[in-house]
Amino acid sequence: MATLTVTDDTFDQEVLGADRPVLVDFWATWCAPCRMVAPVLEELSDEYADTVTIAKVDVDRSPMVAQRYGIRSIPTLVLFEDGEPKQAVQGALPKPQLVEFLERSVSRLAPPTITVEELVGLLRAEEPVLLLDVRAESDYHRAHLPKARHADPDALADRLAEASGPVVLVCRSGADSEALAKTHAQSGHDVRALQGGLLEWQGAGHDTFSTDEERAQK
Repeated sequence: MATLTVTDDTFDQEVLGADRPVLVDFWATWCAPCRMVAPVLEELSDEYADTVTIAKVDVDRSPMVAQRYGIRSIPTLVLFEDGEPKQAVQGALPKPQLVEFLERSVSRLAPPTITVEELVGLLRAEEPVLLLDVRAESDYHRAHLPKARHADPDALADRLAEASGPVVLVCRSGADSEALAKTHAQSGHDVRALQGGLLEWQGAGHDTFSTDEERAQK
């Protein structure tokens, strides 16, 4: 799917009125960085054809749209969802960074997550949440969330199949658990990742326990 050319006259219909996210590339023909990133955007347009529309606005030919959104340097990429600008990045970013931007910013591509505050609320309400720590077992034994259990990422599907309620995955920083949550959520499991992982939990002042400490409390 080729990128979509949008102008001052068609912007509201094609972008603001779209029923899916639209990544708009504000560019110009004289801009060398814009020409550098153009092939990458064409690739992404094909790879995300089922999820995201990638559109291009020539700021010289469509100055009204560029002025409306305060575009002062190019290339600037702005993600629109539900008729509103959601996130933006500037510069001729390499493909991996653009993929990371889309995966993080587009709602339907982002992994299912839960904040530390939300998890604390569930635990205080004694909701039936299964906490699975997907780090190395040695790291788990040194420090983990209260009532968390260790889970081998390679055997996670079996653990999820046995769960009777929602599952929250925990890793050190959130990155590994988010990737796992996204993969398994696509298989129909009620699974989320703790945003920021163990570091965020500890940074918010909440306790962690070693396996020995947890055993001593029983």
